[in-house]
Amino acid sequence: MDQVSRPLLIALGGMVALLAVWLVALRPKPVSVGSTPLAPVQAIPKARAAAAASDAANAKVQAATGGAAAATAPAPAAAAPAANPASAPQPAAAARPAAGSPAAARPLDRGVLRDIHAGKVVVVLFWAAQGADDIATHGAVRALARHHGKVAIHVVPIARVGRYPSITKGVTIAQSPTTLIIDRKRHARVITGLSEPRELSQAVDDALRVH
Repeated sequence: MDQVSRPLLIALGGMVALLAVWLVALRPKPVSVGSTPLAPVQAIPKARAAAAASDAANAKVQAATGGAAAATAPAPAAAAPAANPASAPQPAAAARPAAGSPAAARPLDRGVLRDIHAGKVVVVLFWAAQGADDIATHGAVRALARHHGKVAIHVVPIARVGRYPSITKGVTIAQSPTTLIIDRKRHARVITGLSEPRELSQAVDDALRVH
């Protein structure tokens, strides 16, 4: 019995010794809050308080020395830079005609009339660049075949329709897009609204057959 209990006592004594060593030397120690990442966050209120105290002290000093009045006084206006002849605006080469003047109402249909007198089939599109139908019709008109110079294309902003009196006389143009196809006998076909390429090509072919 003594031979069996002796090893047990030795093992228990070793375990007690290890426990004592762990409690004294190996047990983790509590970490100081100042060394954790939370320390800067907790220090912010103190820093704000210190900044507020510093601002209050500076305000008192400025009030006593008149620094606040000097800080709020308007700064003297900077001297105007000397005029640079090179950067000065230069007069326009030709002034634009004022609205309502004879030059502003001058007809612009000379090129269209020249093509009509030359015996060509003339296509005139009155359009506005902001409309989807206008843009589609503009592309279709531009893509028309010229038939070896027998067809002339003119694209005109709808705002200038009044400056083409010779071709709009007797023709109602109330909206954009509006396409005029003028044959060799000066008969105009009016296509109002969106125009498809096939429709325009057929109208041009019909005008070419007129002699």
